[in-house]
Amino acid sequence: MSTAGSKPATVLAALAACLIAALLLAPARAAENLRLAHGISFYQDIDTGFPIVAEKMEDVVPATDSPTFIFFGAAGDLNTNRQARRVVELYRRYRTSGVKFVVIDVDNPSGEGARQLIRQHYRGYIPFEIILDKGGQKIWSKTGEIELRLLEGQLDRALASRS
Repeated sequence: MSTAGSKPATVLAALAACLIAALLLAPARAAENLRLAHGISFYQDIDTGFPIVAEKMEDVVPATDSPTFIFFGAAGDLNTNRQARRVVELYRRYRTSGVKFVVIDVDNPSGEGARQLIRQHYRGYIPFEIILDKGGQKIWSKTGEIELRLLEGQLDRALASRS
């Protein structure tokens, strides 16, 4: 019996196991490369889709080593669109700080994890932001349009208290 055919399969299985382990152990940084969707309006309630597009929006598990900023919004809502602009700017300023960004479309959640966060934290009004500490506990939340400087102050406090 020849073992030549099983050797590549064994190597592939080992590589796959290493890759899975690396992905599980790597710190998650959800909603990478946040940007505004093309064609959204800041002046009219028109539905052009959810205002933020990003990579890895399905990764909604709160971070265990740093604060998590969660944005809840919906497509076709003027207030969500305007707040999305602030959230994208906030992401640009804090993307290397260790804050995990999670973006959730309350009308079209990306999966069961997003639905769970909606059940746990969302109170029915958009836009809604919440900051969780590294233990997953709420340390700040606010409904409505929030000035960028207030958001920065809250994130700075969350980062200062994470040690």
